[in-house]
Amino acid sequence: LRVNATVRVINVLGNKLTDEGANALVQVAESKPKQIKSLCSIAEDAAYADFSYINLRPVDAVLLAFDLRVNATVTSLNLRLNRIGNVAAEALAGALRVNATLTQLDLRGNSLSEQS
Repeated sequence: LRVNATVRVINVLGNKLTDEGANALVQVAESKPKQIKSLCSIAEDAAYADFSYINLRPVDAVLLAFDLRVNATVTSLNLRLNRIGNVAAEALAGALRVNATLTQLDLRGNSLSEQS
C-alpha cells in the first residue's frame, strides 16, 4: 500500500490482524488521504454499510474507525451481533467525533457496557 498508487478501497476485516498490523494499515491509509478511502470495503458513495453477524473483533473496529473518519456518505452503519467490545467502541466513538454524516449506528449484541 505504501507504493501502490491505484488502490482506493480494500477489505481487511476478519483477517485476524494484530493490533499492530491494523494500526500500521491505518497509518498507511492516513498518509494517503486522497487515495485510500476504505479499509473495510465501504464504497465511496454508500449510504448504508452492513457488517452485522460477521464476527468482527475489537481489532476490526480500528479499521472501521478509519473508514468513519474519512467517509462522508454513510448515514447508517449496522454492526449488530459482533464481538467488538468496550475498547473498540471507544475507537468508534473517537471516529464519530469527526464524522458529521452518520445518523444511525446499530451496536446491539456486542457485549458493550453501559459506559461504552
